Amino acid sequence: MTKTRYRYNLILTILLLTGFIFTSWFSLIIAKQSLFNGIENDALPLTSHLIHTDLQKQLQAPIIISAQMAHNTFLHAWLIDNKENKQLLFEYLRQTRREFGAVTGFLVTSDDQKYYRYDGETSDLDTQSTQDQWYQETLESPNPYTLNVDLDPRDDHQAVVFVNHKIQHKGQVLGVTGVGVKLDHLKRLIDKYQHTYDRKVYFIDHKGRLLFYNDSTFTDATLTDKFGIHSTKLLNQNNYKLRLEQDKKTIFINSRYLEQFGWYLVVEQTLTQDKSFSDTLYINLFMGVVITAVILASAQLTFNHYQKRLEKMATFDKLTNTHNRQAFEPLLQKALHKARTQFTPLTMLILDVDHFKQVNDEHGHLAGDKVLAQVAQVCKSVVKSRGVTCRWGGEEFVILLPKTTLDNGYELAQQIHDELNKSPCEVKVTASIGIAQYHVDESEDGLLKRADAALYRAKSTGRNRTVLAEAA
Repeated sequence: MTKTRYRYNLILTILLLTGFIFTSWFSLIIAKQSLFNGIENDALPLTSHLIHTDLQKQLQAPIIISAQMAHNTFLHAWLIDNKENKQLLFEYLRQTRREFGAVTGFLVTSDDQKYYRYDGETSDLDTQSTQDQWYQETLESPNPYTLNVDLDPRDDHQAVVFVNHKIQHKGQVLGVTGVGVKLDHLKRLIDKYQHTYDRKVYFIDHKGRLLFYNDSTFTDATLTDKFGIHSTKLLNQNNYKLRLEQDKKTIFINSRYLEQFGWYLVVEQTLTQDKSFSDTLYINLFMGVVITAVILASAQLTFNHYQKRLEKMATFDKLTNTHNRQAFEPLLQKALHKARTQFTPLTMLILDVDHFKQVNDEHGHLAGDKVLAQVAQVCKSVVKSRGVTCRWGGEEFVILLPKTTLDNGYELAQQIHDELNKSPCEVKVTASIGIAQYHVDESEDGLLKRADAALYRAKSTGRNRTVLAEAA
């Protein structure tokens, strides 16, 4: 016995240590993956959404202003009436800029490609130059307006977001008008999010330029330099997630296309691979060894105690403290064998609590449990050592009475009825009982079926009664 226990202890030790090693390693992998998924699927998209919302607040106003200018009756009339009285145009541009706090207000005519500024200056556009390509891009765009960011020399080389809105009349583009706003607010917004969340935030404009990347308004880095083979996928999808492994660093990138502005918003977070995961694994393993030793010591002290409890749990119904069906079946087989070989009587009672569902419905399941416990107590007090009481299932009980005739079994059944009637239980219940006496050469199923048939007749003829089974 001692050698067997030692063998079991050794097996248990190996299993526990193996389990701790595996679970520690696996849990760290899952935790790491969960962290990565949280960054990719929650943290970066949420940051992107917040920035997008704030960006809308910053740029929605100039977009609306430019749309109002493009639909303004005065501008339409001025363009159609051969551009008479340019001073009125300049006054309108100045007033629009002043009222809405814009950096600039402008108008470009389509027929002669003349650029009019709020301050009265005019110039000719050169659509072949890089500086004035925005005009052709606006005309070719399917959208009514475009956004572009430029360091315009006409505006003291300030970084300005220009909203370029087409002026259309009867399907013809008469010109392009709009306003420009400083990027100071947008730059402060980006700096705030980068400082708060320790994430890099930048944009990709309609020209594929990186804006505010590495604290620069514009950068010489291209999309291919930054994203490699992923550049095309990023530009072809409204939302794109990317994970890169570089120099023991994991870089998470989330791209979101801002349709209203024609830009891509990119949020980037970098995790440095350190020794924290390995250190955690070693700590878990050490704790595993300590816990294993404690478990083995405790097992030696509690084994016998819990062995008895487990045996009782396996053979007794917890609620009623009677034998359960699993334990009752071998007892029945043993009793049948004795009845056959020793030619002694054997009687079986099947008891069903009347209207038990109604008890649960009206008084609750807690009251129903108390009723079942009380019925079981009544049965055991009546039967005592003359037989075995079993909870057969639900509200049914089976009572096995070795060396008991059918008449004696009927008397015990009547005592059960009387005791139930006198029971102090808060919910009074009755029971229907079917009784059958074993006949030689009758099968186990045959005895159960006859007793169950007698129970059915007791329930169908009014309940709260005992009915004897028909002869086999």
